[in-house]
Amino acid sequence: MSRTIVVTGAASGLGAATADAIEADGDRVIRLDLREGDIAVDLSSREGRAEAVAEIQEVSGASLDGIVTWAGLGSGGVQTLLVNYFGTVDLIEGVRELLTRSPQPRVVVTSSRMSLFPADQALVKQLLDHDLEAIEQLGDEPEQSFYYKATKTATAKWMRLHAIAPEWGGAGIKVNAIAPGLIETPMTRSTLDSPEYAKFLLDMHPQAEDVLSQPSEIAQIARFLASPAAGILVGQCLWADRGTEAIERGDDIW
Repeated sequence: MSRTIVVTGAASGLGAATADAIEADGDRVIRLDLREGDIAVDLSSREGRAEAVAEIQEVSGASLDGIVTWAGLGSGGVQTLLVNYFGTVDLIEGVRELLTRSPQPRVVVTSSRMSLFPADQALVKQLLDHDLEAIEQLGDEPEQSFYYKATKTATAKWMRLHAIAPEWGGAGIKVNAIAPGLIETPMTRSTLDSPEYAKFLLDMHPQAEDVLSQPSEIAQIARFLASPAAGILVGQCLWADRGTEAIERGDDIW
């Protein structure tokens, strides 16, 4: 039976590749993005997130089998916090009731190797506490990736906590994450063409093999996590990074 999956950030990059991979299996994809797709909304605003939930309810026919959240920003001040965290969590929590109507519901969130770096714990707590009013009043980032690291840490924590909660994992909704490494997208390709930035990116993503991963490869992992075949996975983060996480953390976690 065909499944219905929401993919955010579906107009380009990893989102588009994931949507294509899921559709290739014969499933239906509801594509959500900022300016195009089945649903075009701005996830950085409260109104946009509420509109997205309402439109998903209408377009899906009041039943949903999964959601994969790729929509996000690499930088951009407070917008990064609003899109990366609230644009993920508010959307997923808003469609939870729809997911309970599926026999095999799946949630896939986007993590990052940046969640391994120290993040500002006060900001992470504000995100997890859903202190939206305080977040919206924040100013410019004190340093590059300050907000991004906080969003990825908070999203990973949200995933772990909710995956095993009675109303999520206990209700059969399997919540997991995927953490891509260095991917060759149009954006990273233009950066890699600059020797200075290429060194920065490559130093930041040590790999076991000198190969640039493709969006289509990551999409297959996201497709699997959103499928019935991933039913045994609960609260897991798949590091799809050609060894970056293993190189950086080694065997210390054991």
